[in-house]
Amino acid sequence: MRLTAALLCLLPLAVAAEEPAPDAATLAFADKVEACEAATHSGPHPFVRGFTIEHTLSGPREDGRCAYAQTMPGDMRMECAFDEAGRRGFAEEFREQAHGRMSGGTGQADPWNKDCELVLPDGKRQPMGG
Repeated sequence: MRLTAALLCLLPLAVAAEEPAPDAATLAFADKVEACEAATHSGPHPFVRGFTIEHTLSGPREDGRCAYAQTMPGDMRMECAFDEAGRRGFAEEFREQAHGRMSGGTGQADPWNKDCELVLPDGKRQPMGG
């Protein structure tokens, strides 16, 4: 009987350790990114408290790359032209975020960065990576 009581005491810890349900809208947007289907999505910036990112996926361009843009803090934008590998990697980041597993920082370079550039407030463009 004591063993059962001890296990029942641990039950709240086990329930609290369960992963929360993933964000369905973010998962749906990840699927759109991977498929390169036009869509929009809004969500909190993973590292800048109080900033909401507006994501716009325009779909395939004439060259076959996938056009994407997002708002950024400081009146900047990120614009991307993803190849297939870039779409898969970027979609995976949305899936991680939907499950609450986003980590890292703004200084980390992701493989899809090579497909993106920053558009600064004065209109100048700066490559993000690769």
